[in-house]
Amino acid sequence: MLLTPTEAALTAEILRRIGPELPPRLGVAVSGGSDSLALLYLMAALCRDQQTDLHVASVDHGLRAESRQEAETVASHAHQLGLSHDILTWQQPDTSGNLQAAARAARYRLLAEWARGRGIDQVAVGHTADDQAETVLMRLRRASGVSGLSAMPLRHRRDGIELLRPLLGLRRVDLRAYLDGIGVHWIDDPSNIDGRFERVRVRDALRTLEPLGLTVEALTAVADNMRMADEALDQMARRAMQDLAQERLGAVGLEREGFFGLPEEVARRLLIAAVQHVVGGAYPPRRSPVLAALSALMAGRSATLQGCHIVSQGGKLWLCREYQPLRDLRLPMPGQRSAWLDWDDSWRLTSPDATEPDTELRALGEEGLAQLEDWRQHHVPREVLLPLPSLWRAGQLRAVPLLDPTTKWATLSLRSPLNR
Repeated sequence: MLLTPTEAALTAEILRRIGPELPPRLGVAVSGGSDSLALLYLMAALCRDQQTDLHVASVDHGLRAESRQEAETVASHAHQLGLSHDILTWQQPDTSGNLQAAARAARYRLLAEWARGRGIDQVAVGHTADDQAETVLMRLRRASGVSGLSAMPLRHRRDGIELLRPLLGLRRVDLRAYLDGIGVHWIDDPSNIDGRFERVRVRDALRTLEPLGLTVEALTAVADNMRMADEALDQMARRAMQDLAQERLGAVGLEREGFFGLPEEVARRLLIAAVQHVVGGAYPPRRSPVLAALSALMAGRSATLQGCHIVSQGGKLWLCREYQPLRDLRLPMPGQRSAWLDWDDSWRLTSPDATEPDTELRALGEEGLAQLEDWRQHHVPREVLLPLPSLWRAGQLRAVPLLDPTTKWATLSLRSPLNR
């Protein structure tokens, strides 16, 4: 906590965290609670000094009768500061399942759409050191690893924009003292005292634990230590990728001996990176399935992980797209010249003439593999070849563009280059 939570002291701490210069345009998300309202006033002061164009948005989830009025109260604060304000409404609230998770996802999606519409790349949100400490406790309860205990980063890219957390180094008590000092009243969301929510229960537990030394400051220090360890482990995994990985036909081959010689956590991260490269997807596989796959591979068995098939052959572990989900996929020809087809978000096939009748794109599969004269010349396991996009006509294999450079169909990988 700060001895004197003045505007100057608070903004100095913000600049120490995020750097001395703000972007030309910045968004700020404000709910009306003490944290986000303090963020609004502090960022308004900083943006005036640096001549940054600041825009304000509030998300109305429509889950409480008071939510619209609260958003309009934020609009009043913004207008008093001479700032524009927009209310973003969740049009189709999903009240089934995990309500807080659904509301959080909707909030970030709406903020991203709003920011892109205004030409804004960064949006500041009001997470504090208290939120960081609560998140660490919640993840401790779930036995999270190093990445989980790193908790919330200062900067994080989501839905195409960068989320900025300028208040991560500040305590809620200091922000409220600042608002009291300038005569600004905040809104207390009743959900913040509702014991049905995990974060509220953790917040109450933290008050009990603080006299034992498990303070907000101690937990945020843990998060910062875990962040440094996380970055070091990621760097080791990237170096291992450089040394051990080979990319071929959309698959990744890892030198088996070198892979199993890595520290377990580095091997786990390398495996996750390879899986995500092969199958795409925004979220990595969960920890327990990854550990189960590692155990199977060490025992000499194959494994599947999040749509990725992993097999061992020729001193390598090969990670490729699983064939089964693609087995029944059929894409007809566009029926026009200079056309293209996208296959499984992995490959784009283009041709100067895609008018062949009764021709379709489908996975090579066992039937296609049997029609190849010598598929072994490609020096990859059969599992790598089975999901490849292939051209068929009247039940006969016409071409596998990735294997035949003489075909009129050109191929382009839609995956980013392997992280090397």
